[in-house]
Amino acid sequence: MELKIQEYKLPEAISFNFDELKAAITEKSEQYAKIVYTDENIKTAKVDRADLNRLKKALNDERIRRQKEYMKPFDTFKAQIDEIISIIDKPVQAIDKQVKEYEAIKQDEKKMYIEEMFRNMDFPKFVKLEHLWNPKWLNATFNMKDIEEELLAVKQNIVRNCRMLAALPSYSHEALIFFQKTLDVAGALAKVTELAEVEAKKKQLIEEENQRKAVENRFSSETKEPVLETPTQNEEGKWIAFEACLTSKTALMLKSFFEANCISFRPICKGE
Repeated sequence: MELKIQEYKLPEAISFNFDELKAAITEKSEQYAKIVYTDENIKTAKVDRADLNRLKKALNDERIRRQKEYMKPFDTFKAQIDEIISIIDKPVQAIDKQVKEYEAIKQDEKKMYIEEMFRNMDFPKFVKLEHLWNPKWLNATFNMKDIEEELLAVKQNIVRNCRMLAALPSYSHEALIFFQKTLDVAGALAKVTELAEVEAKKKQLIEEENQRKAVENRFSSETKEPVLETPTQNEEGKWIAFEACLTSKTALMLKSFFEANCISFRPICKGE
């Protein structure tokens, strides 16, 4: 089956007085371009515009008529070709459906072989085939030997990364857990760095808190007043003179202590 087209002559070029008509219209257009229409001759402007539009329409109408005549043979040819193509499309669609069904069956079979191959490779339990799946494996051009080599390389890489993460001096357990969930060794190492930074920050905060408490305890012991016995209800207080070397801050603290315990106090005048 093949398309055989009988010899035919292409339509001859349509000849008309192109040069003469172009020259005349160009000259006329230049004349119109120089005219300045006023109130007195505005009617003439409308007449000139109508004449030019009629000429333009006449030219375009003739072009359309000739175009339809020229296109008739081709339009008939196109319709016939389209009809034949529609007849061809029916068996093509039927065959295409069968081919796709066959390819789907072969892909399902190939997937089963790949799954069996994966099970026999003894991957670590946390590794699932869907984590490693490459859609290109089902292509007819991708043979089983190449798939096997690819899976073996992935397995070796996973085992090597597990050993490396397990040997980390700190946070190896957390790194392995992260890797087992994601198979992302770079992410696992980043997790270790993150945990180390958090731990360092925590230690720094604890150290700063301990230093603060030590300073407070030392200051408290230096400024601690002697413990006085609580007087009985009927016991009269006695005035006791003493001197103390105080800063403004410790003087206020001593004053607060006296007031809190209802102790009267007064300044000592020199010479008393």
